[in-house]
Amino acid sequence: MAKQDANQTTDTSAIEKGLGVLERAWDAQWALRLICVVLFFDMAMLLRIRRGLWQWSDGGKELLSDVGWLALTFVAFSFAAAIGIPVLLLKLRQLSVIVMGWLPAFLTAPTDRFEGRPLGYAPAGKVRDLALREKDDFLLRIYEAHEREKKTGRLSQERAGELTAAALLAALADWLLGQWIHGGISLIGVIVEALADWAAIVTAIILLCAGVILKWAWFSPYSPDLIYYPPLDRELRDKEGEERQLR
Repeated sequence: MAKQDANQTTDTSAIEKGLGVLERAWDAQWALRLICVVLFFDMAMLLRIRRGLWQWSDGGKELLSDVGWLALTFVAFSFAAAIGIPVLLLKLRQLSVIVMGWLPAFLTAPTDRFEGRPLGYAPAGKVRDLALREKDDFLLRIYEAHEREKKTGRLSQERAGELTAAALLAALADWLLGQWIHGGISLIGVIVEALADWAAIVTAIILLCAGVILKWAWFSPYSPDLIYYPPLDRELRDKEGEERQLR
């Protein structure tokens, strides 16, 4: 009976872990990280035994018992993630700025044009100045919460762009390595072969979607730094109205 209960507990734990993995797979950033890890391991296998994950065999099983190779792969991936990829992304971002300058204006012009301040909103700097001048802890907390939220959003946006670009670079490197190594089949190569005539269309759609994400992450249009605080907004609008009357 105790053994049966233990088995049921183990099965329940395995199901919960599986559901947890599926739930995290919907997280775009986690999914992009997973893509990079899997493709890097695929490339490491191609370089080591000239066979990718798709060609998993006894040779692949032996690699899992090769502690030295696993350690080397882990160190290489950590080095690439910490130093190599950031440098490549920096150069890619600089190149994209040049490319954006070559594109027609209607493709690069921001779609959101700022026209005035929404009713009830005041510039964040004005809210901060008022909080410091009046020594108002409530206003200061509002400003600090706004700054934290803005910083979190900016970091999330930057990370989305970095991971998208990293996944694209990893996919390209995996496909090229599969073409270069005789007899080796990369995961990207398998996907391309499976798509057959649709490969070009799917690739174009993926690149278009990635381009939209990168444009949003790296070239977002200017948006005013505003905080919802109607009392200060009314005061500022009154002053602006008086200044217009004096002109």
